[in-house]
Amino acid sequence: MHTHFVYRNWTRSRGRIHLADCSYCNHGKGTQPEDSGKNGEWQGFGSREAAFKAASAMKLEDMKACAVCAP
Repeated sequence: MHTHFVYRNWTRSRGRIHLADCSYCNHGKGTQPEDSGKNGEWQGFGSREAAFKAASAMKLEDMKACAVCAP
């Protein structure tokens, strides 16, 4: 079961780390009814440590924790 998600937006070279139940994450579904997959992707992780490690490895210019859910 995923407790944390990382959203990677390669178009804007940014990403956010979320708790699974964050309203912006919605268990990896985001806020839009459909995701075209053109700009980014969601990746789920079973722990905070795994999510932050993966986010660090993505090497995006603007990667940080969500200010709303503060994982």
